[in-house]
Amino acid sequence: MRAVATAWLVSLRAGIAVPATRTAALAIAAEADHDPESAQGMARIVDDRRAALNKLLEPSGLQITSEQYTLLYGPLLARLFFDWAEATDAFIDTLVTQWLTTVDHTPGQS
Repeated sequence: MRAVATAWLVSLRAGIAVPATRTAALAIAAEADHDPESAQGMARIVDDRRAALNKLLEPSGLQITSEQYTLLYGPLLARLFFDWAEATDAFIDTLVTQWLTTVDHTPGQS
């Protein structure tokens, strides 16, 4: 589970490092603030990404909730978009360690 969460965050960090992706993500988020269709599109993207992560987590027997998903990716995006700081491997490791303490490790939980 740790390896999956870490690899997923490293992949997210790499994707956000691409200038076009970073700009698009910020633009969609800004538009979603006042446009219902954009908000629905953003919600679909988030739901799709959570489903993809849950697919990767299937072998562990864990399926995460939307709240658990937000607790995983939220600090990384805050670090990149609000702190304008580097999300180092050490930061990601600390984030995953803390996130794992919030996840119910009972197989089949969602």
